[in-house]
Amino acid sequence: MLRFNFKKLFSITAIILAVILIVFGLSGLFRDGRQLNLDADQNQESNQELVLRHPLNGRVLDQEQFDFFPISVMIDNSYDLPYSAGVDQADIVYEALAEANITRLLAVFDSQIAVDKIGPVRSARNYFMDWAEEYGGVYMHVGGSPQALSVINDYDFENIDQIGAGEIYFWRDNNLDAPHNVFTSASNISRLKEWKNVATTSLDFATWNFVETDLLADYIPNFIVNFSSENYQVTWKYSQALNIYQRWRNQEKQVSDTGEQLQADNVIVQVIESHLIDQERRGMDTASGGTAIVYNRFGKTSGVWKKDNNRTQFFTNEGQEIPLVPGQTWVEIVDSLDKIIE
Repeated sequence: MLRFNFKKLFSITAIILAVILIVFGLSGLFRDGRQLNLDADQNQESNQELVLRHPLNGRVLDQEQFDFFPISVMIDNSYDLPYSAGVDQADIVYEALAEANITRLLAVFDSQIAVDKIGPVRSARNYFMDWAEEYGGVYMHVGGSPQALSVINDYDFENIDQIGAGEIYFWRDNNLDAPHNVFTSASNISRLKEWKNVATTSLDFATWNFVETDLLADYIPNFIVNFSSENYQVTWKYSQALNIYQRWRNQEKQVSDTGEQLQADNVIVQVIESHLIDQERRGMDTASGGTAIVYNRFGKTSGVWKKDNNRTQFFTNEGQEIPLVPGQTWVEIVDSLDKIIE
């Protein structure tokens, strides 16, 4: 009589099941053939109750370090400037069209930042004020459009305008021509801490979905943001050596005042409906939501942006928060995906 070897059958079955699990596990690492699945990393981190991340850059903090307020600064981005100072040390940078074909930047800093020069500081616009209000803290600028100045005191941030009493928080570089010569710095920001009663960021601030992982997508695309003319055509190229995006403008490296090339851990493309509110100035719908794309070491993730409780968040088309890499984030504002070229 033949004896059935149950022990051998059990071993073979276990091996087959293990192979199946491995195959499905590996296939789950990729979404749309490019994207990494970071659910395991996110779940693991969510179980670590003591992890406290910086709300602007996502880096891990001790609770004792959580004593700062955001500083949002309007910064010149004219193509003929030699540099935009301090931008490389911001946590978040927004770039959008202002008048005509020029773009302007809103750089968001931690008030504890140690930087000698930030600027040139330029004038306020309503949509940049909308983004600054998401962080609270302080909004620094030099004057503004009539539309912006008429409502700026209704916003929930400390308004610091170089034109008027706020001039003490700025200085001029006499080697540069006005209006491209107004700057601020860490020493000016320290005055804000001393003389203004600005509330520090709370622990319940709605941060973006920063994820700590060494995972890397198999394909990370370079891409162009075609804002207007070639002078404002931005190219982001992913450096495999540095694991970071580096920035070119009009096919030349764009650098800070230190000579370092500008770079970003995350580049977010946010599509926002735009319109003209007079012969030269734009308005933007910063509240209604729309299409978004996130580029980082996890690859390219397409999705949507939504604004809820005065905070813009980014989601996949399936409704999950898009993962970001801790570090610096640039948000590129365009009115159509046709402005993005891969």
